Amino acid sequence: MKTAITLPRCKSVIIRQMFVHFVLKGDVMPIEADDCDDVRVTHDALCVVCDSVGRGSTVNVGECGAAYRFLMALLAVTPGIWLLTGSPRLLQRPMEELVETLCSIGGRITRTGAGWRIEGRALSAERLTIDCRRTSQYASALLLVAPKMGLRELEFLPEKVPSQPYIQLTRLCTPWHVKVGDLPEPDGPLGRAGDWSAALFWYANAVICRKRQDAVSYELRNLSLQSAQGDAVIAGWFARLGVESEETETGVRITAREMNLAEPLRFDVADHPDVVPVLAATAALLPADITFLHTRNLQYKESDRVRHLAEQLAPFADIERTEDSMRVRGLARDRWPAPPYVFHTLHDHRLAMAFLLFGEDARIDDPGCLSKSFPQLSDILQCDM
Repeated sequence: MKTAITLPRCKSVIIRQMFVHFVLKGDVMPIEADDCDDVRVTHDALCVVCDSVGRGSTVNVGECGAAYRFLMALLAVTPGIWLLTGSPRLLQRPMEELVETLCSIGGRITRTGAGWRIEGRALSAERLTIDCRRTSQYASALLLVAPKMGLRELEFLPEKVPSQPYIQLTRLCTPWHVKVGDLPEPDGPLGRAGDWSAALFWYANAVICRKRQDAVSYELRNLSLQSAQGDAVIAGWFARLGVESEETETGVRITAREMNLAEPLRFDVADHPDVVPVLAATAALLPADITFLHTRNLQYKESDRVRHLAEQLAPFADIERTEDSMRVRGLARDRWPAPPYVFHTLHDHRLAMAFLLFGEDARIDDPGCLSKSFPQLSDILQCDM
């Protein structure tokens, strides 16, 4: 089994840095050959914008929600007639609050059957308020183009928005100053480039493999326990599942040891919605009893994640759902159906990661969707596990 894992670069950081580079320099920051699809899609979209300023063009961002929201703000202040489009699922994801805010200061944006028609023009606003109940990416989109409109102060609703650490991550990536609600000035390091959302898979896999071995250890390269990435919280969460995390010269070493899982666990995922699929599958596989609080916004992701998780994990766990929570209680293995287990990803990379934890008994209908965030994962699993 391979114990040293090189994680992909954090797409949340790289995408923000690409937008900052474009705003400051007017050209496109280079990326690396093995970056994930979301980074590559964003890079290609910014290349189209760079080549079409003053004229406009069609800008297709595929499945990338960050590029979708960030480009909406950028194109609104970039001269040209633009069509912002993407996959059918992406065009169903929330955008209206950002559009309304941009239009309130003179933006010219209309929805069409193929996406959003944007007449880019000069916009000016020293102070804005944005409703971020459905996604914090609205606030990040405005922060990334703040110099283009002279934005000095940004308020958001409600006072505590979902995925708020990502707003602070955006502020760390921007060299300009904007006062953001009552949030303190961010002062943490970005840390190493490795993606904590990708590291989550290996934390879960270590716990699950621990059932068959005395201890399981992985060296997760390019990762930092001091990272400003919001999902770095999983190091503390998995400590409750018996996983120790230790900073090394090259990354973070994790070791799963024996743990009593008799007590139910509760995790507030309002700021960390991407962890739910993998942790839900972990609860089924251990088995464990895990309740996830504040899951409402998972319906706006690449799929309606809570609904699809509940449907596909039903043979392996008792699942209780409310409008804003989900409880997963894994069943004993003798109550499971016979393998193989066929899972449908709905083209959602987070669901694919979750279902791969079922190992050689799992059949995933669209493993290719992993390239959205962790393109190397399938190869690592096929070669070494």
